Amino acid sequence: MIIGKYGDVFMVDFSRKLKNKQKEIETNPIAIYESLDRQTEKVGPLRRSQKRVFNDWYEHRLSDKDIILKLNTGAGKTLVGLLMLESRRRLRKEDNYGIEVFLCNDSNLIGQTIKQAKLFGIEPTQINNSNEIPDEVINGEKILVTSVQKVFNGKSIFQRADSPEVDTMVIDDAHASAEIIKQSSTLTIEKSIDTQLYTDIFNLVSEGIRQQGEGRFEDLTNYNEKSGTDQPFLPVPYWTWIDKSDAITKLISQRAESSSNIKFVWPLIRDMLPLCNCIVSSKSIEVTPIKYPIDFYTTFTNAHQRIFMSATTASDSVLVNDLDINKKAVEHPLFDPEEKWSGEKMVILPSVISDNLNRSYIVQFFGSTLSSKFGITVITPGYYRTHDWEKYGSIIGNPDSLTPKLSEFSRGTFNQPLVLVNRYDGIDLPDNQTRILIIDSLPNSSSLYDKYIDSMIPGGSETILRKAQKIEQGMGRSVRADTDYSVILLIGSDLIKFVRNPKNQKYFSAQTLQQIQLGIDISKDAHNETLSSNENVEDLDSAKKALSELIFQSLGRNSNWKEYYQEQMGMIDYSPNSNDSLPMIVAKSQIIKKATDRLSDLKKLENTIQSFVDEYVTTDEEAGWYFQLLAHIMYFRSLKTSAKKFQTVAYRRNMHLLLPQNVNLVKKIDSKIATKRIENIINQIRSYQTFENFFNVVEDISNNLSFGTRREIFESNMDELGKILGFGTDRPDEYYKKGPDNLWAVKDNLYFVIEDKSEVQESRKKIHKTETGQMNNSIAWFQDNYANSQFQALLVIPTLYTDEAGGFNADVKIMRKGSLRKLSRNIIAFAKEFEHLDFNSLSTSQVLEFINNNQLQVDTFVNNYSEKSK
Repeated sequence: MIIGKYGDVFMVDFSRKLKNKQKEIETNPIAIYESLDRQTEKVGPLRRSQKRVFNDWYEHRLSDKDIILKLNTGAGKTLVGLLMLESRRRLRKEDNYGIEVFLCNDSNLIGQTIKQAKLFGIEPTQINNSNEIPDEVINGEKILVTSVQKVFNGKSIFQRADSPEVDTMVIDDAHASAEIIKQSSTLTIEKSIDTQLYTDIFNLVSEGIRQQGEGRFEDLTNYNEKSGTDQPFLPVPYWTWIDKSDAITKLISQRAESSSNIKFVWPLIRDMLPLCNCIVSSKSIEVTPIKYPIDFYTTFTNAHQRIFMSATTASDSVLVNDLDINKKAVEHPLFDPEEKWSGEKMVILPSVISDNLNRSYIVQFFGSTLSSKFGITVITPGYYRTHDWEKYGSIIGNPDSLTPKLSEFSRGTFNQPLVLVNRYDGIDLPDNQTRILIIDSLPNSSSLYDKYIDSMIPGGSETILRKAQKIEQGMGRSVRADTDYSVILLIGSDLIKFVRNPKNQKYFSAQTLQQIQLGIDISKDAHNETLSSNENVEDLDSAKKALSELIFQSLGRNSNWKEYYQEQMGMIDYSPNSNDSLPMIVAKSQIIKKATDRLSDLKKLENTIQSFVDEYVTTDEEAGWYFQLLAHIMYFRSLKTSAKKFQTVAYRRNMHLLLPQNVNLVKKIDSKIATKRIENIINQIRSYQTFENFFNVVEDISNNLSFGTRREIFESNMDELGKILGFGTDRPDEYYKKGPDNLWAVKDNLYFVIEDKSEVQESRKKIHKTETGQMNNSIAWFQDNYANSQFQALLVIPTLYTDEAGGFNADVKIMRKGSLRKLSRNIIAFAKEFEHLDFNSLSTSQVLEFINNNQLQVDTFVNNYSEKSK
């Protein structure tokens, strides 16, 4: 274009020179990419994997309702999604039929995605300042890029009467997005924000939750945030929740519009409150629907095509439940059959190299490491696992410190390790930003409801699947491209047990499982090398040297390691394998739909649940969960007698579930234990099958018998310890909602009545009145249920001194930090006695000798591991 002297515009009219004046709109995504005005110095041609995916989609999958797109990390999924939308936009342009939407799972990624799109020559847009969908999107001229949160909320602009239809919706990082969508349906009433509403609802349901655990109810009402431990929680029994639902609905409705926490969720669940589960903690009340109301989002459910982008390592079957996608999309994902693994991961299990390289040592060694060449990142399941990292100098990624620390990493400044708390996805730290990644302990759930499920059915198939998925997501934080590499240390006895359990390994992707198996093998090799060079395998210096040399083989880019890794990873079949969990999850999804359908036939629902349990459920704990669901629905439909019957069935299957009303189900421990103790020990040890399994359990117990450990973990480990010691054990507070945390039958007609206060800070000076009261109540419960039996009361707490307002009604001994340490050391030493023995040939005299050698006799137990209160 040339501007003349008097402002006239002169330009060549190339349209006259065109031989074919009839322009065709290009809709093939590969051809579209070639025609775009790309910034070629920053972006290159399409990759082969992208072209293969485009060809399959364009030629065979355009009419599919749901598509799961699986590509390796760093393979350009964002570009693929954008080009698919651009292709669909051009295909629909003439009819102006539906809009094209790309959803990011974080609002901060909207600008980043638009910027990336422009590099490729695509010009998308976003929601305007008036919170409206721009006309150019509605008119079919541009793609819309927005966030998952913008679409999935109770006041979404996409749900207005005049909202345009959606032709295609692409959801980036589908698994992380699914969690966000589930959260959007969960009503959370924060005590610090909606104080009056929290108090009013708490008062309405308090009697019901007290009946589900008197000890935990006291912990909940007396919780101190400064303790640094997770907040205690209790479920509201469904009968209490349903009976009070009218009053609760009125309370929430009156405050809905004035609370930002409530107003975006309330429209989703206000008409289905009785079909919700409610969990109460000391800080919040969580209300979660039995079935997430995906049907509310008609723009999503009615979209002509929905494309879910997923990592190759992720198990997509859970999306059937979470987002109600078609199971065929899971069975037939869109992927490149020739695409292999992405990047290089050297997985190491330090505790396999040597017992000395346990979690405590790794935290101390790496937590205090000052690195200037690369970043060290740690992922913990919760803040309760960060205290020792912080003590040794690591930076804890809380809301105030995370952003500046990530900025330092991106600039190449690496001073201290960064600890991410429950951030298994959403934060990418490629290349030098993280060369050493440490996954510390088994992932936990974040919502109260998911924590409740974990505590009720810890061995449930879907619970295991989601934990495996989190581990895989976490392992992907440090390797973000084909050329990237990282060392990944797995620490924490619970995590090690999980990844080494064949039952759990089937839930990992083939790629991740191979990396874990390689990690186990090379860790064993390092152990053997240490053993051959130094007969004392317990020597810390030798173990540390073995670990350091193994790490250096990756970071030093050892050619033999790289070749070995490529050889082993190349042996995997990368085609999508048959998903063993998919039929079960599809069947479960159907149960949930029938349960929440107010017109469903209850007899058919009962038969469906029974058939599901018979075919898919392998444990009583999980079976009980489904019978409790049936009881909930029975009660909601006013069949209270049937509800009580099925709740009793559920509780007998799983004593962690809701205790039925007006039923005494206490099952007393056999008081005759003395002659059976050695036999019990032998049977318990044999149940672990191998010494390695046995020692992992004992090491787990040793690590968790300490202050700062979450209550439920401490109590379950005390129960397991009692079994290993040959005692009869029970958890009355957990199972009967009254009584002590742990009860051990240690000798004929002699019991240890144990209250655990593991979450009390070690600096505490006094035993509070509420705690002495709990101990007294536990003693009273024991005397009521075990009349004429002898007992010794034990309180696990860091201090000997009761405050002036409290006191004990019987002789109570205190187990403090020193006592727990001594017990932990002795149980470890006891376990090591069995290292070279055949579990099938254990003798009574051997076991008795081991008990005596390690100070585990009943008669001296109290003197060895407790002190008098003062």
